[in-house]
Amino acid sequence: MPKLFFRLLFSIYLTGSVVHIADVLASNFTVEQEFYGELEDNQVITKYIFNGPQITFSAINYGGIITSLEVPDKNGQLSDVVLGYDKLNDYVHRNRYFGAIIGRFANRLEGSKATINGRTFELEKNRSPHHLHGGSIGFDKVVWRAKTEVTGDGASLILSYLSKDGEAGYPGNLYVTVTYTANIKNQLIVEYQASSDAPTIFNPTQHSYFNLSGNHAAKIDDHILMLNSKTYLPLTKESIPMGALASTEGTPFDFSSPTKLAEVFEKAPQELRDTKGLDHFWVSKESRGSLSKFAELSHPKSGRKLTVLSTEVGGQIYSGNYLNYSVIGKRNTPYQKRSGICIETGQYPNSPNNGLPSVVINLGEEFYSKTVYAFSIEK
Repeated sequence: MPKLFFRLLFSIYLTGSVVHIADVLASNFTVEQEFYGELEDNQVITKYIFNGPQITFSAINYGGIITSLEVPDKNGQLSDVVLGYDKLNDYVHRNRYFGAIIGRFANRLEGSKATINGRTFELEKNRSPHHLHGGSIGFDKVVWRAKTEVTGDGASLILSYLSKDGEAGYPGNLYVTVTYTANIKNQLIVEYQASSDAPTIFNPTQHSYFNLSGNHAAKIDDHILMLNSKTYLPLTKESIPMGALASTEGTPFDFSSPTKLAEVFEKAPQELRDTKGLDHFWVSKESRGSLSKFAELSHPKSGRKLTVLSTEVGGQIYSGNYLNYSVIGKRNTPYQKRSGICIETGQYPNSPNNGLPSVVINLGEEFYSKTVYAFSIEK
């Protein structure tokens, strides 16, 4: 016990964590940190490693990127179920949004503009003529302040960032906190909090690519997807979400019952040929509110199952359509099209332009959002 006590004290000293010693001694989790790399402006990037009894994840303070997430299969074998890179330089220069925090506004904003309380703002055209995922230096490309906390039943990485007025064209100084928490229930919880000193829009998400097989060289075609949704947003040919909801009934977008992804991809309907795969927003409820189930993703061979719960209206499902063998991921693994699938919970995309309800943070208001990634086993 004395060795453990002093090792924990030393770890707390290194990380600058806010920790109650009684919680640490009783906790099922340990937290480590290590040097991950250095940016061209000499900023040091740190990797934070959270070790639990049945779930382990690591993240870096660059982009808030989740670099690994290990959970057991039906035989108790731990495997990493998210795609990514091994080196900082790849995250900086070969951007695929692997594991990153996305913001200020996820998805595409048509014409690189946003109307906020009747006033239209011009945003950066980083996917000209449109704006994508917060711009060329979005939340995925900045260095976040980081601290860790350990409690009796979990551990958290608390990331904070000040997005300054005018960044990528967005108005207002936006104060953002994103908290990752792993717990003994085999959950990874993501919480978003924000406030602004001027009216602005905010629609963050988490962009991990999941492959529950743990084999990143394999496609996710053998995964089974179910969505708590009967409506989705059709797209223009430039992948811009339109403002009218459409029924999924009788379409390739109907995942209201568990559906093997291969069955959808093999049919290759026109709607998926236009986008090279799934890249659409499904609506789960009319407005933001209490935590509810949005999606279930399972992999029968490994027995792994992921249940996604969220306070948000729905989420974007993206099937890794633009991955290819030129993308060399972790452990020198060449990725291919559909090596992973993203479940990006959030608000209506393009809502500042298409008439759907938009998330505007006014002065004095606090934004809060929560998504839970809950892992389990089906034998």
